[in-house]
Amino acid sequence: MTAVFDPIGLKSEILFSLRDTLRAESFVELITPVARRTDLGPRRRARIDLDGGRFLRTMIGPALRINLEYHPRVFEIGPCFRHEPSDELHSSEFTMLDLYATGESFDWLYDMAVRLVAPHIAYKPVRISVADYIFDLFGVNLRREPLGDLPMRIADRMRLSATTPFRTVLGQFVEHELETKSRAAAVFLTDYPLGGDEPCARLTPGTPAVINRFELVIDGIEVVHGYEDEVDGVAFAQRAREADLYDDEQGLVWRAIDAGQVPGSSVGLGIGVERLCMAASGVKDISHFRQSPQY
Repeated sequence: MTAVFDPIGLKSEILFSLRDTLRAESFVELITPVARRTDLGPRRRARIDLDGGRFLRTMIGPALRINLEYHPRVFEIGPCFRHEPSDELHSSEFTMLDLYATGESFDWLYDMAVRLVAPHIAYKPVRISVADYIFDLFGVNLRREPLGDLPMRIADRMRLSATTPFRTVLGQFVEHELETKSRAAAVFLTDYPLGGDEPCARLTPGTPAVINRFELVIDGIEVVHGYEDEVDGVAFAQRAREADLYDDEQGLVWRAIDAGQVPGSSVGLGIGVERLCMAASGVKDISHFRQSPQY
């Protein structure tokens, strides 16, 4: 007898499992503001008429991290919003699980990601190093040497202008050359080069151009991202500004770190809940996992 597709039941089971796993690891669940005070710039956040004007968050992020002042392991599961039109992989309103932990390593975070996701997918996750792939392709060892002319060489391979920002070049390179390896598979992409779109990730100790960041792509769908937070506030601010991603919320966190209120050393993880449901079910249409769409 063919099983009946039950998106509500599947999503409920996944949420229960995520919370159960995190609580077993002494995580505390929090609720941070969905309506934020800060506008992050043109088309970054949707404005709402609430208490003098607020903006719907696009991610949970810094407002969760700042709570490491009170507990070493925190997480939140809640709604986020995006300006772009919805399609099969994206929704204007979606659910994220974000977590932060202090005093833990990048390897610990990787193992936690596996524990959270692996029970719900059909594939055993494998690990692919972006830095190793680049070395095999271009002969550039990012663990020993800086980027040099690598951005230009990758841009040329992707047939992009030499003036294209490296974060854009790298994003397209990873999408077309590495994410495609996730077909009928679950692939952790790790050892990302410096200069991408994750300026908060720490430079891997002992390397000039590799960061402690990973993404989990399941059958072509990015489901998880994780990173070790950069402990050097000056380096973080510089890299974030270069990527146009430094904002007032990040500034609040770093002022709290500088004041000794929040630990500077932490790891963070984000999981798209509806996307995990897609990966678990094989249904590649995010709209199936939005409850009460008629509202």
